[in-house]
Amino acid sequence: MVTTETAGFIDWLREQHTRSDMVGELARSVRGDPRSAALRTPLDLSKRLNQDEASWEYHDALEQAEGEWAAAH
Repeated sequence: MVTTETAGFIDWLREQHTRSDMVGELARSVRGDPRSAALRTPLDLSKRLNQDEASWEYHDALEQAEGEWAAAH
């Protein structure tokens, strides 16, 4: 079930686009992907990364971002 809280992760991630680490790189990728409007949760993004055969760095960045987001909420 997607809640307002889990849906807020993608919005939070998009706001991280100015960071100079891999979380920022992931955020820029999400912002630049027209298909990202359908993303709502970290799981949605994980599935997208798998579909796109993204490098392990993006998967690690997602894990880091999700941890940071969860700690803040």
